[in-house]
Amino acid sequence: MITYKRPKTIGRILTNYKHLASSKTREPVTDESGPCGHCALCGCYGKHDKSMVPRVSQTMSKTETFPLNQNLTCRNYGIYVVTFVLCHEQYVAQTKNKFSKRWSADRSNWNRPNCSNDINKEVALSRHYAFFHGNVNKPPIHEAYIVTFVEQPNFHSLNICDDKWYHQIDTQINIHSMILPRVR
Repeated sequence: MITYKRPKTIGRILTNYKHLASSKTREPVTDESGPCGHCALCGCYGKHDKSMVPRVSQTMSKTETFPLNQNLTCRNYGIYVVTFVLCHEQYVAQTKNKFSKRWSADRSNWNRPNCSNDINKEVALSRHYAFFHGNVNKPPIHEAYIVTFVEQPNFHSLNICDDKWYHQIDTQINIHSMILPRVR
């Protein structure tokens, strides 16, 4: 006796996947800042082999802890906080480009020879290092700073959110004018 088994149809295959997907219990996703794993900021491109982006679910100022409300990586845009490893001072900034693209510019400015007298906000990190830690034996930027992505608002709210984080973190490194009054 010869038997024949009918092959699975596309509908049957899709129904099975749908059943498998709905039967699995999903763990809640925590909102966090983390590396994308594909760029120099993450330590995954060219000669850059150390990530500046730890996987975190909160950012801290000197007095408070702020939970992150979005999952953000180097591929997003928005507001980010940079923490200096030596003195734990922080810098708050915004970008409409990807964070990784913005950090390419920051890396270029970091490598400039002397910017201690420059008041341009693009060199704020180098300027801080030169004033408070000397310009001699300046480490690579990936050893000096840690980056946390904190928020991705819509483009029209970037300035307001930047100022909000500036006031919450109470940063001392930033060089720019504020929209909101500083509350003490």
